[in-house]
Amino acid sequence: MPRTAVLFNPQVHVKPGDYHDLYESVPLVRARLAEASQAVGLDLAARFLGPDPDEINHGPVVRPASLALSAAIFELVWGDRPPPFLMAGLSLGQITAAHCSGSVSFRDAARMVHTMATVEEEVYGGGEYGVAFYYNVDVSGLRGSMRALADEGMLIGPCAYTADDQMIATGAVTALQELNRRALSHGGLGVLIPYGPPAHHPMMAEVQERFAAEFHYLDAPRDPRAPLICNMDAAELRTQEDVHRALVEQYTHTVNWDRGLHRMAELGVERVTVIGPGHFVRKSLDFTSATFEIDAYLTAADLPAARSAVRAS
Repeated sequence: MPRTAVLFNPQVHVKPGDYHDLYESVPLVRARLAEASQAVGLDLAARFLGPDPDEINHGPVVRPASLALSAAIFELVWGDRPPPFLMAGLSLGQITAAHCSGSVSFRDAARMVHTMATVEEEVYGGGEYGVAFYYNVDVSGLRGSMRALADEGMLIGPCAYTADDQMIATGAVTALQELNRRALSHGGLGVLIPYGPPAHHPMMAEVQERFAAEFHYLDAPRDPRAPLICNMDAAELRTQEDVHRALVEQYTHTVNWDRGLHRMAELGVERVTVIGPGHFVRKSLDFTSATFEIDAYLTAADLPAARSAVRAS
């Protein structure tokens, strides 16, 4: 059998109506959303599946809800097979990977992402912050423009390197808008997503400190059944201490997703299974020189066999 890595998506923007079919047709999705709701003290289904896009994408809602969907899909797809060779996730996906690897319980993972989002909102709520995604860009040149804007006193910096010619910047919306204009001279285009706090950058130091002080596990974490590839430096995380450190430190460190993909290829991964919701990781695989066979399970339409098995049970 080929060596397989399971990859999990980051937080993505969700539109009203997204994932209704998944919720309605897969009982395990409903069960996980109910468990996450109990863990965080919110009716996640009512909010995540509601009509208001702002409420859907509110951090304390969308993150535990996305975790619940991903955990359910992983359980349906992977079942009782032996653990995959490796697991990895981008940002929120790294926490999902920690849970699905057996390192963090489901209720603690739900509480973790909810607490993170709540602390972020308390520190940065109401501010004009966001992220911008750049593609077909000379990454080195774009980094130079970011440094120049930072030297001018603007709040901006790298968030994630996602592929050979793609990256994400984070900071104040005004700075990101200016970087979008300068990206044209580096051959690329920027798409601004003006929600949320600055991500994966030293700007988040206060949030990281508060989360580290305020979050406590209810269930003892364990060593992962499958090693995780750290989304910051591509190191193999084999102990629960390493996993927890990586989950907290990613707050203030740039994500190097592309480096992690190359590291997986170096370790002999031939096939990757991408778990939703969202298409970010699946698309990133098309723009990296690391090559894999790919399976993607992101929506109800991707799960006909698993859905039929659940209905029959």
